[in-house]
Amino acid sequence: MHKPPLAGLLLAIAVLVSGIPTHAQTPVWSATLTVARTNAADAVGYCQGAANCSGETAHYGELSEPGFSIGETGYTVTSIRWGAGGEGYIHLTLDSALSDEDVASLVLQLDDISLSLAEARVNEPAEHDFTANYTWDGSGPVPDEGASVSVSLGGGPGPIR
Repeated sequence: MHKPPLAGLLLAIAVLVSGIPTHAQTPVWSATLTVARTNAADAVGYCQGAANCSGETAHYGELSEPGFSIGETGYTVTSIRWGAGGEGYIHLTLDSALSDEDVASLVLQLDDISLSLAEARVNEPAEHDFTANYTWDGSGPVPDEGASVSVSLGGGPGPIR
């Protein structure tokens, strides 16, 4: 009896498995962030219209698509930044706050880093004075100025630890 080659068997399995529904969700928003900074002491990333970069000269970075909608509500991303000097915190700032339900279910993806909005600090007193600022401790690598970072906001299986 002739045994099929392993590659053929693996291909057959892949074809069968591809018909099985998955729980992956389409992101509600995705874009490419081009990292910039105003000077060496400032945060790196993207900032256009957030409270601390509202002046035209304080704008930095680029985001291929800053707007998205969840249901009937539209949002604009005004900032995605790694803290002062590229250290400390990671921020996501929107022009208006997400619902508690959306915060509980959404995950911010920055290349291969997943950040659950449910685990973010939101507008902590004396930390920031933004409309909707979600903050996480930054412990991973900080992208270099000029780097392209894939960003998305979508559903996740639950809090990312």
